[in-house]
Amino acid sequence: MPQSTIATADGLRAEIDFESEYVVHVHEDGVWTRPKSAEHRTLHGIDVWHAIRRSHHYAADIRVFEYGILLLTSAAATLRFIPAGTYDEYFCSGEDCDEYSADGEGWEGLCGNCADRAYAAECGEERDADLNAAPLPPSQPPVLPSTS
Repeated sequence: MPQSTIATADGLRAEIDFESEYVVHVHEDGVWTRPKSAEHRTLHGIDVWHAIRRSHHYAADIRVFEYGILLLTSAAATLRFIPAGTYDEYFCSGEDCDEYSADGEGWEGLCGNCADRAYAAECGEERDADLNAAPLPPSQPPVLPSTS
């Protein structure tokens, strides 16, 4: 992820484009996800400004990253606001994946994990079992453990 700086109120106002859409991420259980509700997945810039402006009431820390990414951290929650254009360019385009894809591991807009899965599916290597498991020959049934 790009470097960040701690923002001042004047700096934040200059960073937020009130006319743009922002993608919202919530940090839960060590993973960034988008809210389940469609109406909370994106916010207009003015709504992001209002959320950030009220953050001092919650003793929240606000950081500004490159590309206009804003991080709001309080004791109760951590939110990330990403400009829609930045999200399209630097985050995974895979279904239900919100990983950073500009780390050099991805392929065609996918993060490294999604690119690996897409490549495996393209090569016909996708299977429900462990990807490292050797496939059984088609003529042999799987061996079941004995019950004796």
